[in-house]
Amino acid sequence: MLPVILACALAQQGPIVRDGYGVPHIQASTLTQAFEHAGYAVAQDRLWQMENSRRLARGRMAEVFGPNFFASDREVALTGYTDKELRAQLDLLRPELREVYAAYAKGVNAWIAEAKGAGKLPPGYGANGFEPEPWSEVDSVAIAVRMAQLFGSGGGGELRNLAALQYFRTRQPIRGRELDALDDLLPNNDPRAITTVSPEDDPLASNPPKMPSWSRADTEKQLAAMPMPSLLELVPAVRLQAFEETQWAAQETATPYKWGSYAIVVGKERSATGRPWLLSGPQMGHAVPSIVHELSISTPDVKLAGMDVPGVPAVIIGHTDKLAWGLTTGVADLQDVYYFQDLGSDRYRLGDAEREVTKVERKVLVKGEEPRTVVQQRTDWGPVLLHSRGAKVYFARRTSYWKREMESWDAHFDLYKSATSQDVDRFGRRVSVAFNFFYATTNGEIGWRYLGRFPQRKEGYDARLPLPSEAVWQGDLPFEQMPHARNPKSGLIANWNNKPVAWWPNMDTPAWGRLFRNAILVRELTGEKLGPADMERAVWTVARRSQEWDAFAPIVRKGLSGHPGAQVLLGYDGWRLDGLVAPRLFELFLVELRKQLFEASLGNFLNPEFFNQALQPGLMLDALEGLSKVDYLNGRSASQVVKAACDAALARWTSAGSGAYIGPTFRAPTGSVPYPERGTYIQIVELRDRPVGRNVLPPGVAESGPHADDQSDLARAWLYKAMGYRD
Repeated sequence: MLPVILACALAQQGPIVRDGYGVPHIQASTLTQAFEHAGYAVAQDRLWQMENSRRLARGRMAEVFGPNFFASDREVALTGYTDKELRAQLDLLRPELREVYAAYAKGVNAWIAEAKGAGKLPPGYGANGFEPEPWSEVDSVAIAVRMAQLFGSGGGGELRNLAALQYFRTRQPIRGRELDALDDLLPNNDPRAITTVSPEDDPLASNPPKMPSWSRADTEKQLAAMPMPSLLELVPAVRLQAFEETQWAAQETATPYKWGSYAIVVGKERSATGRPWLLSGPQMGHAVPSIVHELSISTPDVKLAGMDVPGVPAVIIGHTDKLAWGLTTGVADLQDVYYFQDLGSDRYRLGDAEREVTKVERKVLVKGEEPRTVVQQRTDWGPVLLHSRGAKVYFARRTSYWKREMESWDAHFDLYKSATSQDVDRFGRRVSVAFNFFYATTNGEIGWRYLGRFPQRKEGYDARLPLPSEAVWQGDLPFEQMPHARNPKSGLIANWNNKPVAWWPNMDTPAWGRLFRNAILVRELTGEKLGPADMERAVWTVARRSQEWDAFAPIVRKGLSGHPGAQVLLGYDGWRLDGLVAPRLFELFLVELRKQLFEASLGNFLNPEFFNQALQPGLMLDALEGLSKVDYLNGRSASQVVKAACDAALARWTSAGSGAYIGPTFRAPTGSVPYPERGTYIQIVELRDRPVGRNVLPPGVAESGPHADDQSDLARAWLYKAMGYRD
C-alpha cells in the first residue's frame, strides 16, 4: 500500500497516474487492460531503449547502426532462434498471458503513433535515419528469451576449459601436470565455499541427491577418446559461447548486459519489527537510462508494484498485497557442450545413428552495405559452436531450457496472485532457467528456492570438458530435490550469487570457492534482531569493503612484518574509500601476487583478462599455504612471494605517481555516482498486513525529461523513496 503522502499525490483520476518521480501507477479493470496501459507508459519513458533491446535480441542492430554491430548480429544468427521459433514459444503461453503480450504491444504502438504525430519520437531515430516499426509480441518474446538466457543460465564453459588445457600443454613448467592445474582452477565442489543456507537450515542436508562426480581416470579416458581441435580453432568458439560481441553491443546501448545480484530475507522471529523483511538488489549493470524501469498495477484482483524491463510485460521483482519476492542469478550449470563425429556431407554421429546437420540461413541487413548471409548449423541437441574439419568433429551446445525459456515467464505470471509458500512451490516447479528465488508473505512465511531444470548427468564423465553423445542426460533433477529452505531456524537467508548448499557442485565453472563475496554481506547481518537499517547498512558496506582483504590480512602481515616500505599496506583495514592510499596498494598487490604465483607456471592464459579471471583469490591463498596440487611457490617461501609482490606493487604505485585510491563510479546524466557495487535497482519491503516498500532506481524512470535523473541524488546518499500501488 502506498504511504499516505504518496497516495495523496495519486488521487487524480485516469488509468495512468505518475508520482513525483514519474513512476507510472496503472489502474484498470483487468490485468490485460493494465498491461496495455503499461506498454503505453513504458514506451513513453523508454522507447529508444526498447528499440535497441528488440534489435539486439533479434540480431538487427547493423541494419540501422552499421557494420560495427554486425558481429553482435552474427552471434545471434549463429546461436539464436528464428522468428518462427520465437512465435512458437509465444503460442505455448496460456491464453491469458498471450492476451497480455498482445495488449502490451498495442499500448506501445499507441504511443509510437502518438509520438510520430506529435513529433515526439526520441532523437535517436532521426539521428540514425529511421522510424520505429510497429511493436510486436515477438519483440517482447525475443527480449524475454534473451533475459532468461543471460540471467538464468550457468555452465557452458567446456570449450573454454578445453582451451585452457590445450594451453597448459604448451607450458614446460607444468608438463605432465596439466590435469593437476585444471583441478586447481576448476574444483567440482569446494566444501569451504559459503552457502545460501547452512546445513542446519538445509532440509536435504542429511540425504542430498547424488551429484555428478568423476575420477582422474574418467577424465583421462574422456580426453583420450575426444577428437582434439587446435587451440586456434577453440578460441573463436569460446568467444561465441561467451557472447562477447553481443555483450559489448548491449553495454553500448543501455540494454541488459551483466548479472550478479544480492538478496536478504529476514523472518518474523528475527525481525526487529516482528514482521518479515525482504531486500532485493539485482545487479544488471548501470547505464543511462537505467537497464530497468518501475511501475505499479492495480486491478480488482491484482495489486502489483516493482521493477520491469522495458519491452517485457512483467513485474520481475516486486511485491503484491500478499507477497514480496526477489531474484538473483543461480549460476546452475544448465548447459553442456557435446561433441559429435563428423561423417562428412553435413552428417554426424549421434549415438549409433547418423544425423544430418540442419542449416538455418539468415540474411543480416547492414546499413550502407549489401546483406550478409549467416548460416547457423544445428545438431538435434542444439547449435554448433565449432566445426573442426581437421579433427573431423562438431561441438554443439545443449541446454535444458532449449525452446522453453518462455515457460519461466508463464510461471512468473502466477506470482501476482500467490499468497503462501505452497503457491510459490507451484510457481517454482514450472521455471526452466536458473534463479535463486526469495520470498516473504504477509502471513509470516519466508523462503528460498533454487530454480531451474538441472540435468542429471551420467556418472563417470568429467562435466568440465566436452562430452560424447553417450553421456546423455538422465532427465532433470526432481523439484523436491533442488536446494530450498522454508522458514529457516536462523531466521535469515542471504545470497550474493553464492553456492546454494554444501552438496551442490561447480560443474564446469569455478564459481564457488574458498573465498566469495557473500561473506561480507553475511558478516553485517549477525545481530540477534534485524531491521531495515541493518539491511541498508549491509548493502552500503559491501559497496565499500574489499572482498579479499580479511582473508589475506594474516598472510600479508606475516610476510611483510618489518618489511621497509610496507607500513601503509600493513595498516590497511579493508575499506575501499576514495582518497586513501592503502586500498590502491592492496589492489596492486593482488595483481602482482597473481603474477608472482602463476605467471611462470601457467603463463597469461592467452590474454591478461582471462589470466586474472581464471586465477581466483581463493586459489592464490591455497597456493601460498601449500594446499594446491601444483606447487606454484617454485622453491620460494610464502613470505618471499608476498614480499616480491609487495615490492612490485610499490614500484608500480611509485611510477604511477603515488596516487590514492579512486574507486569506480557509474554514469548519470549529471555527474556520476560512486560505489557502483550495488543493485541496479534496490527494494526493501516490510510484510505488514499490507506490505510497505521503498526502492531506488538511478538515474530515473525515464530516458529524457525531468525524471531521467531525479534518483541519482538518492543513490549518491544511499536513500530510498516510497514504492507501492494505487488502491
